[in-house]
Order: sequence, then structure tokens, then C-alpha cells
Amino acid sequence: MAYTRERLGELLIAEGLITSETLDDVLQLQAKHGGKVGEILVRELILTEDQIAHALAGQKDLDYINLTVYPVDRAAVAVVPERFARSRTVLPVAFDGDSRIILAMADPLDVEAMDDVEVLSNRTVTPVVAGRSQIQLAIDKYISSADAFQEVVDSVADAVEESEELQTDDVPVVRLVNQIIREAVHDLASDIHIEPQLRGVRVRYRVDGVMQDIMELPTAAKAGVLSRLKIMGELDIAERRRPQDGRIALRVDDKPVDLRIATLPTPHGESVVIRILNSELTFHSLDDIGLSRQHVEAIGAMLERPYGAILISGPTGSGKSTTLYAALRELNDETRKIITIEDPIEYQMAGLTQMAANTRIGLTFASGLRTILRSDPDIVMVGEIRDPETAEIAVRAALTGHLVLSSIHTNDAPSALTRLVDMDVPPYVTSSALVGVIAQRLVRKLCPECKIPLAMSTQALVAAGFSEEVAKDLTVYGPGGCDACHNSGYRGRIGMFEIMPMDDDLSHAFLAKAPAEELRTIALEAGMRSLRDDALGKVADGVTSLAEVNRVVI
Repeated sequence: MAYTRERLGELLIAEGLITSETLDDVLQLQAKHGGKVGEILVRELILTEDQIAHALAGQKDLDYINLTVYPVDRAAVAVVPERFARSRTVLPVAFDGDSRIILAMADPLDVEAMDDVEVLSNRTVTPVVAGRSQIQLAIDKYISSADAFQEVVDSVADAVEESEELQTDDVPVVRLVNQIIREAVHDLASDIHIEPQLRGVRVRYRVDGVMQDIMELPTAAKAGVLSRLKIMGELDIAERRRPQDGRIALRVDDKPVDLRIATLPTPHGESVVIRILNSELTFHSLDDIGLSRQHVEAIGAMLERPYGAILISGPTGSGKSTTLYAALRELNDETRKIITIEDPIEYQMAGLTQMAANTRIGLTFASGLRTILRSDPDIVMVGEIRDPETAEIAVRAALTGHLVLSSIHTNDAPSALTRLVDMDVPPYVTSSALVGVIAQRLVRKLCPECKIPLAMSTQALVAAGFSEEVAKDLTVYGPGGCDACHNSGYRGRIGMFEIMPMDDDLSHAFLAKAPAEELRTIALEAGMRSLRDDALGKVADGVTSLAEVNRVVI
């Protein structure tokens, strides 16, 4: 028996969440368009799902649970079929002893749903309240992928590769591939790895820079899964000996997602890596990527220069593109012409003229940069300096009235100078053109739901790099583990930075052919904060752990 509209409305009024006038307005919308009172309140941004769920839990004296952190038992989930769970917005989340099952419900007054779960499970139901969208996402995560996987396992004997069948959503392999992508997007994975093994096919996600095992598919499913991905990426299904790459544009939960797919032949079959790019990215500002106030001011001073080169250095996957886009966001206004050349264009930003490099037709960074310089830009962004020709053109462009932003692969900021020398850029040109270098890494952030304080001696903290004064009163944290962070103890990433402006002392030492270590010493004496010192500051703030810093930074 579902609650009546008036009953929910009166409850929310009694809780002080809405007024009687608001309820009258909602009931008028209900009479005109239909729907439930709770759904209308959420849709009209009057209340959140959590507020309604808490009110319902309080009325029935039930527990409220947050499914993003609750340790869901997959064995309990398997008690109910997907269609039933979706239609009633319920999900069994755990067993309680031998005779009870805990049922998460959006509507705890739905007695019929409880009766049906008792029949299906042969256990007594203990209802708890959860938000409607949390339950729907949990159904996607715990039921849909499991059902699709089981269908593939059951049907591998009849596995097919025909294009017509692999474009039909009802085919189990198609459902499985869709669910793998959907779950990766929900888990904020950056990459999906589908790797044929001697026995079976391993599926892994890269989340926060770390690989996570997701599932093992039967060997017989390999051909169907690979063919489906090739069809989606418009690749040649028959070609299995050479690497291929393609692009997939689709919508996940009605949001556009851009996928880059690359295949690689291996002894056990073709391995596939899918890079996930969120086409609706909200571009970060310099203030929210992990920069300290001192660093924000230093980069701001660099960006105010009318010309010169600013380089972002770090290994692959260190967040260089995010920092470049954050800088472009600061510079992007109607008074400037900004042109970029990227490989590929990861995110599209309004107000920029963006061009993709394409080596197949001879459009390299170097040739594209020459074309850009003939197009009257004020600011140029080159995705990466990876060869002497690009380096020479980019640095000389910085001397001729353009502000040039680019990335370069080096371990720290001073090494970027010697790397340009290795690319045959004359030191006198580099010292004149370079405004500064920003070196960076990404570390995982501790999950706020489960991080735990660690008992560490003052001596151990001093050995890690803290001053004795700071260490004696410092509490550091480590990873715990909960469902919200997939029991890893970490959720999300944050940047660590090393900002090196090019000053006179540094220029003179560089022109005198000083080694990278001497350049580093000069920069540190001038006030540069090293990557490790910046990382230790985030450890002291409880943002990340010492173990994570040691994993990423020497």
C-alpha cells in the first residue's frame, strides 16, 4: 500500500520542510501533469531526495542508509530480478542472520513490495530507507551487469559475430558491453582495459590512476565483445593483426560521453583500451585543481605576460591537460584569439579555435603550429612538445609576441630546461623565451567516509620530510575502505605542483650549462616549493596519505 499524496505532504509540513502553500502549488502541478508529490518536489528543486527519504524514515522509525557507502552484499541483491527491483524501486542489500533480509526502499510504505521480497527470499523483510536515485544506480551496478554477464556465460556456445546481431541491444554481448561502459562512467574511470588471457578475458578499470579488476569473462565471449566494440568504433572487424584506433560517441544516462578505442594484437587475441572522455566536463579553475594560494598567484603572474612560453611538465597521466585547460579558462575572453593544436582534442571549450593533429595526413604538431602562427593568434596551446621541430617553432613563437602554452615529459621543473637542450633548442633562445615551468603529479585523495588516523612517531614523520616542529603535533591519516571507494580507501585525485618561474639567476646558470641539479638548487633558493614539499602539505591537511605520496613522488 503506497502512501497518499496528502499524507506525505502533511508529513513534510510537520517536519518543517515545506509550507502548506508550497504543498498546494505542488498538488496543482500534480493535477495538471501527474506524478508523485515527492518526485515533483525534487524536480522543482524544492527538496532533495535525501530530505524526503530522511522524513519518511523518521515517520516510520526506520533506519536511513546511504547506498554510496553502504557495504552491499551481492548475494542478497541476487534474490530479486531486475525488472521487479526497478518497478518497485527496492534493493535487498544484506542478510540479517538466517531469517531476515534488509531491503532498501524509496517508499517504505509499499507493503506489497515487502511481501513480494519475503516470498522471493523466504525471509522476513527489514525495511530501510534510501534515496530513489541511489537505489536506481545500485540496481545498475549490482543487478544489470551481473544479469548481462550471466547471459553471456549461458550463451557462449551460441556466440555470434554477425554485424546485424551485434547492433541489437537485446543480444547479451551487446548488453554486457553497454553495461561495462556504463559502470565505468559511473565509477569515474578514466580507462577500460579488456585483456585476453590464456584462460578467459580480464576486464579492468583505471580509477584515480590505479588499475582495478572488475570481472573475468569466459574465453568464448572474447570474439563477440571485441566485434561489438569494433562496430561501435567503426573499426575493421576482420583485421586482427594490426593495431587500430577509433572513436565512439554515445550517451550514458542521457549525458554525452566520448570514447577513444585502441586495439593491440597479443598472443591470446586483441587487447582493447577505451579512454573515457566526459564531453560535458566542467572546466576546472586554477583554484580547484589543488594549487596553493602561493602557486595560484605565481601562475597568475605568468599568465599575465603578453608573450613567452609556459610549460607543464610531468609523466603521462599526471593531469597536464587539466592544468592547461584551467590556464586557458583564465585567459579565455573576447579580447584574445586563442588557437590550440591537440592530439586528440580531449575537451571542447567555447571561445577557442581547436585543431586536432592527424599524422595520417601529415598534420603534425610542427606543421599545424606553422599554420596557426599565420592565423593571427594571441595565445597558442600546443598539446605536447615531443620533437625538436615542434620545440623550435614553439619557443621561437614565444619570442615573436605570442603566449605559448604546452606540455613536456620531464620528471621535474628544472629538467624541462635540459630537455629542450636535448631537442636542439639553443639555450639562449630558451632562456629568453621561457616564462616558467609547472611540474606536477596526481595523488589519490583519501576517502572522507572511511579515512583513519595513523599512529606515527615524531621520528618517522621527520624521516618522511616534515620538520620536527610540525611533526610533534601532527596527525596523519591512512586509507580505510568502504563501498563508496570500492574498499580502496581513496576517492578522487588532487594535484601536487612545483612552480619554477624563469628568473635572472636561473637564466645565467642555464646559459652557463649548469646541470639540472644545480638549476634545482637555484630554483629552491629562490623560493620554489618542491613536489614532495607540496605533497607533504596535503598529507598534513589530511587530504592524502604518506603511502600515496611515496608511491607517486620520490
